[in-house]
Amino acid sequence: MHAIPQSWSHLHILVGVFPSFGLLIALCFFVGGIRTKNVGIQRTCLALIGLLALLSVPIYLSGDGSMAMLSKNPGFPKDLMSTHYQWGLATLAVLALAGLAAFFELWRSRSSVIDPLHLVLGLGVVALGLTFAADELGLAINHRELASTVDIPDVSTPALWPHAHLFLNHVPTAGFVFALFFFLVALLTNNEGMKRGSLVLFVICSIIGVPTYVTGTAAMWALTQPPVPGISKAVISAHRDMALWTLFGLGITGSAAWIELWRSRYFGRFSSLSLALVLLFAVVTLGIMTETGHRGGLINHPEIRTAADVLPTDPNAGITADVETQMNDKMWYLSWQVVHFFGFSLIFATVLAVSLRVLGFWKSPSFAAVHRLLPLGFLGVLMNVFSGMLMMLADSYRWVVNDYTFAPKIAFIPIGAIAVLYFSVSDRLWSVKAGESAPGAAKWVTVLVLLAWAGVIVCGRMLPYL
Repeated sequence: MHAIPQSWSHLHILVGVFPSFGLLIALCFFVGGIRTKNVGIQRTCLALIGLLALLSVPIYLSGDGSMAMLSKNPGFPKDLMSTHYQWGLATLAVLALAGLAAFFELWRSRSSVIDPLHLVLGLGVVALGLTFAADELGLAINHRELASTVDIPDVSTPALWPHAHLFLNHVPTAGFVFALFFFLVALLTNNEGMKRGSLVLFVICSIIGVPTYVTGTAAMWALTQPPVPGISKAVISAHRDMALWTLFGLGITGSAAWIELWRSRYFGRFSSLSLALVLLFAVVTLGIMTETGHRGGLINHPEIRTAADVLPTDPNAGITADVETQMNDKMWYLSWQVVHFFGFSLIFATVLAVSLRVLGFWKSPSFAAVHRLLPLGFLGVLMNVFSGMLMMLADSYRWVVNDYTFAPKIAFIPIGAIAVLYFSVSDRLWSVKAGESAPGAAKWVTVLVLLAWAGVIVCGRMLPYL
């Protein structure tokens, strides 16, 4: 199994990504638990921070073993490894302190309230900053494309794309693991707040899956135009095939999670059947992502390859290549372009209607009544993600070299989609009656939503002209 480490380097890559995103998610849930006074969420987060601290042991051992092995290879810069090692030690030390504080607070909270000064929260924030710094230094060791200064007109792609992909691809993978962790705890403890938070996290992971897939396609061109020694496009194509299945899995899981968030507002409770479906989709998607991550690691990490790994040799084989061929047919492309425009119309019409109510230009209905329009926008998002991916595959290089409109469009999509989640999770907004004004915070979020989706539309329309 690919989830079982085969070497020190393999183990280091597998476990090294979890502290950064695990801490980020645990701290966000912890703050949410503090604000809602949900002791169950707070205790779960303390336990998770403690468990993440225990990862310091395998991370240190695997890092030390990996460094000893890679130092014999002249292809790995020793100065970068040394710098990464020093920052890693500092990170693990602070992470261990945060874990000790979390376990102590978990033990102490059995007979008293959780520390109102939040020492764990402070140590966690410091550890989070250090983990991101150490991760960034670790990427520089084996990813030569990040330091490339080659810029060949009409050949090279911006270096930002592979860098963004290396950062983003850990959000739906590691993030999904922790979403599943919180979801299972929520089901076992019947914690309604944690159920809602887990469903939100599933939706966020699925949303981030879109720019992750797009930046992955862009990173392919950065690695192959001009070619990077030791990088095989056939291996990249195999990774892209699994990434496409991952995108579908994330979409299905995120869709099921959002539908349950929306439905539960009207019934005041979660459906056991819907939660079971989300769990099933999440487990299957996690299995697909495991294979996707392994294939991605084989691209630029020869140190984790084993004799059992049979690497592909045909760069034109696979589902993605077939889809690209089909989409180059003008009739197919135009058909999906029409679907894409209809999707944008649904999204912006829904966003505009809800925004007018929140901003106070349309106070006659309650927010609960306007909330019923959100599935139309949700349908538009599904139409646009599916059609947009197909259209991009028709000529992906043409889009990713466009720094002026394509990159901003891809950045605006997750901002707008995640901001819209506020409409489904805010209790204060849900309670706004007919004739009442929405909370001030809701108005600021609404302005962000309008600007983000307007940016998506404007950048999308300008793509053919810039």
